[in-house]
Order: sequence, then C-alpha cells, then structure tokens
Amino acid sequence: MGRGRVLSQGQIIAAVSGVVLLVATFLPWIGVSGPDLPANLPGVSESAGGSDSEDIWKGSSLDVYLLITAIVALVPLLLALSGSAEEFSFASAATFLLGVVGVILVAVFLTIDFPDGAERKVGAFIGLAAVIGIAFGGFRALQEEVAADI
Repeated sequence: MGRGRVLSQGQIIAAVSGVVLLVATFLPWIGVSGPDLPANLPGVSESAGGSDSEDIWKGSSLDVYLLITAIVALVPLLLALSGSAEEFSFASAATFLLGVVGVILVAVFLTIDFPDGAERKVGAFIGLAAVIGIAFGGFRALQEEVAADI
C-alpha cells in the first residue's frame, strides 16, 4: 500500500478554514434585542422585550453555498486522510473560485442584504474570515501547483 499524498500549505489553510466555516454556520449570524423586534426578520421569533439570534441556516439562503464551499475546501484533506492517490487537478482552482465568490456573497449579505433592525453577530464575522481563508488557501495551493510544475 502506498503512502497517501502530503497536503500543500495552501490546501491545509483552505481545509482548516473550511472546518471553521462549517462551525461558523451554526453560530449566531443575525440577532435582535430590545423591545422592538422587527417583524420581517426571517427565522427569529417575535417575543416582546427579549433578544433572539439565528444562525445562517435559518436566516439566509447563503447556507447551501457556504456548505458547498466548505466541502470543496475539505476535499484534498479527505483524500489525503483516506490514503487515496487520487488527485483532482481542479480542486485548488475550485476552492479559490468558491472562496472568492463566498467572500463577495458574505460581504454583500453583511452590508446590503442584512435585515433591517438586526445586529451582526459573531458567527457572521467568523464566517467572513473563514471564506477569506478558503480563498487565500485556494490561491496559495494554485501557486504551489504552478511552482511544482516548473
């Protein structure tokens, strides 16, 4: 049996960021507090005078995209852990592209598409940092692949 391939630095950065992104999706992204809870906030209950928060799974349609991005970032790690000799040449490019689009989508969600009257919670910022890490890791992995071919 052959030894599994070793991950590049970029693949490791993307994989760690993918795990962080998966965790961040379950942290609070959207929150409201005070006596006037907005009625148009999806997934947040209307309890008078309290505070409530929701993760990205209940408050946005961004959840599926972030899940796909995290999974693609984890593919090289999963292949290395399984000892597979398979290598997907498109994995680094896909990770970089999905990461860049993820950064744009999360930034738009946090600035333009965020519900009125709601607060940005810690999960949103961790999620933004994670997609930046995925994009950087994908870019770094692409650089490493080109350098290895020279």
